[in-house]
Amino acid sequence: MQTGMISSTAPVTTSSKTTTPSNTIDKNGFLQLLVAQLKNQDPTSSSSQDPNAMVQQLTSFSTLEQSQQTNTLLAALQSSMTGLSQTQAAGLIGKTVEVSGSQFNLSSGSAAMNLNLSANANVTLTVSNANGQAVALLPQGNLNAGSNTLTWNGRDANGNQLPDGSYKVAVSATGANGSQVSNTVSYGVKVTGVSIQNGAVTLSAGNASYALSDILKIDA
Repeated sequence: MQTGMISSTAPVTTSSKTTTPSNTIDKNGFLQLLVAQLKNQDPTSSSSQDPNAMVQQLTSFSTLEQSQQTNTLLAALQSSMTGLSQTQAAGLIGKTVEVSGSQFNLSSGSAAMNLNLSANANVTLTVSNANGQAVALLPQGNLNAGSNTLTWNGRDANGNQLPDGSYKVAVSATGANGSQVSNTVSYGVKVTGVSIQNGAVTLSAGNASYALSDILKIDA
């Protein structure tokens, strides 16, 4: 009887590890290159690098690496501070804050703003709508230096009630000698939300947004 042996040959798979070249080098890699250079250079050759220069290069590299680590830590710290600021700002939701800006926020036919004068002045307000059209001229008479609260009933020059919304205010403040008196304007808004825009904490009040740096005062 004749017998035969059948053998099967399975394909042999070999794995190779591909190394991707890197354009960067860390401190350990630099030290390895430095040691390799010291081992292979000819100390009698005039072309050999000065050992002092190599030490200076190593020191410079170490300083650069420390700077990079510092930048990384600062970026992480900034991220943490932004999160902390957002958490603290969340406590402002529902509160009324005073922010810098020249406008009347008309609501239910009533609006108010704060005018701070550097000296006594005769004041006139010009109110404009969203299209830049003047809708009301409001003479305020002589006001004292310091903080003054000014109100508006939301009526135009013809006595018509205007719709609620934001209206721009231009301030004319004239001193006794006819010169312009410097002034700053602010108004109160109710915070309705907190968000982060471009890495900065921003407060929302209706359809408007304000930076934390815009807040002048927080009402209880």
